[in-house]
Amino acid sequence: MSRTRRIVGAGTTGVMLAALLSACAQASPFTTVKDFLVAWQVSNYEAAASHTTGDPAEVAGALEAVRTQLDAASLRLRLRAESTPGVPDDKGRIDKTGAETAAARFQVRIDLGENGRPLEYQGQLNLKRIDGIWKVIWSPSVIHPQLQEGERLAVVNEVADRQVIQDNKGRTMLRSVKTDVFGVIPNRLTDVDATVDGFGDITNQDKDRLKGRISSAPPRAFLRLAEFPNDSPEARKLRAVPGVELRTKDLETQPIQAAELIGHIGPATNDVLSQVGAPYQPGDTVGASGLQLLFQRRLAALPAVKVVILDANGARRKEIRDFSQADAEVAVQGQDDLTPREPMPVRTTLERDIQARAENALRELGVPASLVAIRSQTGEILAAANHLTEGKNAAFEGLYSPGTTFSPVVAAALMTKGQKSETASECTEEETVDGAVFSASKPRAKSNLGLNVAAGCRTALARDGATLDPVAITTALEKFGLDGQTSWDLSNVRHAKPLGLNPVTEADKARFAVGEGEVKVSPLTMALFAAALQNGTWREPLLIQDPPPSTSATARFVEPTMLRELQKIMTLGVKKGTAKSAVADRRKYGGGLSSTVTDESGKTVSWFVGYYQNTYGIALAIEGKVDAAKIASAFINASSALPSGDDAGPPAS
Repeated sequence: MSRTRRIVGAGTTGVMLAALLSACAQASPFTTVKDFLVAWQVSNYEAAASHTTGDPAEVAGALEAVRTQLDAASLRLRLRAESTPGVPDDKGRIDKTGAETAAARFQVRIDLGENGRPLEYQGQLNLKRIDGIWKVIWSPSVIHPQLQEGERLAVVNEVADRQVIQDNKGRTMLRSVKTDVFGVIPNRLTDVDATVDGFGDITNQDKDRLKGRISSAPPRAFLRLAEFPNDSPEARKLRAVPGVELRTKDLETQPIQAAELIGHIGPATNDVLSQVGAPYQPGDTVGASGLQLLFQRRLAALPAVKVVILDANGARRKEIRDFSQADAEVAVQGQDDLTPREPMPVRTTLERDIQARAENALRELGVPASLVAIRSQTGEILAAANHLTEGKNAAFEGLYSPGTTFSPVVAAALMTKGQKSETASECTEEETVDGAVFSASKPRAKSNLGLNVAAGCRTALARDGATLDPVAITTALEKFGLDGQTSWDLSNVRHAKPLGLNPVTEADKARFAVGEGEVKVSPLTMALFAAALQNGTWREPLLIQDPPPSTSATARFVEPTMLRELQKIMTLGVKKGTAKSAVADRRKYGGGLSSTVTDESGKTVSWFVGYYQNTYGIALAIEGKVDAAKIASAFINASSALPSGDDAGPPAS
């Protein structure tokens, strides 16, 4: 009996102690506030709801909906129980407002979507002690102080009309096309997953992020998610996706000329988003290639991302935060001068008539080809034409063996050693240099340096080039911006750097001398080379007039005596040499060289490199065995008319 009494006594004491501890714990609302905020932050909505006066299911649903309504990547809540020295008293603390009531202020930070902006505000909890237990008095204002019954949060993206890419006279390089604008009205969707799956598969956009954007948008408004030309394969497929809504309008988006350089717009895929950055997101239409991609932020500015409160009818009642003002302030301060407050056009140096001639000259070719024209006096790129290059801007990015059109570099190097264009040098039928064999189709016993370059004599050039020392080669390369030390800014437009310009062995030097082996250059590189041969000054290429380049253009100079000798050779090239067909029918080329070369991979490329009157340098590369000089001749007199319907419009005011 006595043992039983002791057991009962011990149990009674334990219950009393637990009650006492519970009462002590509930003397302060801190534990309730902390537990509620922690549970909400870690998505334990049922646990959070248990600390409130509201219906558990209703509260849990409302707290969970916050992440969906804001497409939140993360939610962080922070509370300080006591005042902190140096921190304002109204920042995150608990105050007793009565014997059984209290108020707690806490800090909220919600990251809107992946790589999105942080929405930060101060929240407030009103508490009441009920039966000795502190509870959060539930109302929508727990989520946001300005939220009322029946309302929700939403994210709105407002996009300004995109600006255009212009030629050097301010005329648009884009034409207007009938465009299908695809999107959804969220509350009309009967199967969100099916809609998102279909949309994501066709546009290659991130499906989870598309779904998050739909969930966070105003439910009764049209949400634009993609734009495609009316007759495109993507447009035809999207029309069949369940739940997709369609709007049609005319948009100025399709290149009139230089399509591979100007680029196109398209959906915000993960690959594109990695280049344009936040706040763009799946569902946006952005620059997908070329200048449209490079200058996305200037052409479109940043979308105005706003957090709003929607009333029970889905109408916008109040704007909580507009992030566009902060973006504009960054641009104004000059921290990002390519992100203006409003969309702005991009003006290029392209000259519409010359670009049209270049494209028309290549139009009938059955193989890929690229042509670049450079204004000799300034380095401005007047034309960058591509034909059958599968969307690649091979005019800037293609790398090919230049053959003997590259040999003026070797002539310049030999001239630094005292040679002239008349210096005797036999053009033999065959030469072996350090094991590498070279042949000439038209050997000449009496020849000289100038004739060998003009006629493309591989044997003489290889033999003489192999004797050059590294200093002579580097000196010659420097004169034409080919030394590897000259950086081309080109406003960050993608272009390929020359390769194989540091020959070491005699065999390498011999192949270098005839533009073969590891030597690879782009048409842009060779057009700059041609312009320098005409003008005497190699200039860094300029493509973008506005926004202006961030650095001063680099220039390299050819000594007048050497320039006259090299120009003699180039004139021989169009009069008696490899580029004779470039001046047929009284064309006006002042100098030029032509070459057909097959590289180690078996690819054959035909080149013309020359200059027209005193105006511009030209380089033309054709993938195949073609008379490139004849095509260059056609370029001069080709029609400058645009294809039917491609009127580029009046100059900008």
